[in-house]
Amino acid sequence: METSFDTVYSRLESYIKTFETKRQLLKSKGIRKGAITAVIILFIRLLFISTLGNFIWIIAVFGLIIGGAIANSYSRELNEYYKTDIIPLLLESVLPGANYEPEMGISEETFCSCKLFSTPDRYSSEDFISGRVDKTDICFSEVHAEERHVSTSKNGTKEYWTDIFKGFLFIADFHKDFSGSTILYRNAWIKFRFGSEKRVKLESNEFERSFDVFSTDEIEARYILSTSMMERLVTMNHRLGDGITVSFQHSHVYIAIPESKNHFEVSIWSQLTREKLESEFQTVSELVQIVDELNLNLRIWTKE
Repeated sequence: METSFDTVYSRLESYIKTFETKRQLLKSKGIRKGAITAVIILFIRLLFISTLGNFIWIIAVFGLIIGGAIANSYSRELNEYYKTDIIPLLLESVLPGANYEPEMGISEETFCSCKLFSTPDRYSSEDFISGRVDKTDICFSEVHAEERHVSTSKNGTKEYWTDIFKGFLFIADFHKDFSGSTILYRNAWIKFRFGSEKRVKLESNEFERSFDVFSTDEIEARYILSTSMMERLVTMNHRLGDGITVSFQHSHVYIAIPESKNHFEVSIWSQLTREKLESEFQTVSELVQIVDELNLNLRIWTKE
């Protein structure tokens, strides 16, 4: 039986009050230490630089930046409370028995093995959540994979980074040992990919408008992507924002869901509102819902 957010929120109210008390205390500490640091920086500069002119404004801004960074550092302690005491209760209401590891994430090796994206030059992942929905083991976490670029001009070289992927990577047991690799990319004008996977044309026009399918085993790809599975994937894609990519590898289904927002984070500068908690509740609920949406608990295959 699903738990409503109203029920979850009523269970969290005492924790939210504690959160707000901690936030106000940490905010006061941060502002006080940040202000003291900014004043000290300005005072030291005034002692050693006799003629400042307009330079004083640069020093003042520098002091404010350092002071602000010190004040904001107290958000880490508040985040620890949020992730230790509040998020696990929220998760338990959606995914009973869930395991939550805030500092852990899906490994870079796993990210690369799903074959949905190119190998990143910089990779980070956090807020690892795992559990079981009926018979199906699942896990997901936030992932940020980036590619490094270097541009050269008359002024020298400049390094910059672009996103390969930012969002949630969801992994679920598909209960079948795949002999091949089947990947659902976004629909594109160019129907060609380097590698061993070949384009598989399917009969569903609606599905083809969303995805380009490539596989090392066309027969297996058509077996996996039955008419009902294609319909389910199209429905799920629309629900999750029309941007997902999917991979069937190593007896698992991997679903990459783009998301620019950084979840499960708080700041001393903002109250923990009902709207924020409900948004987190909905995010986790939507990810867990994938199991039922793709009917993953129906064991139509048997692992070898």
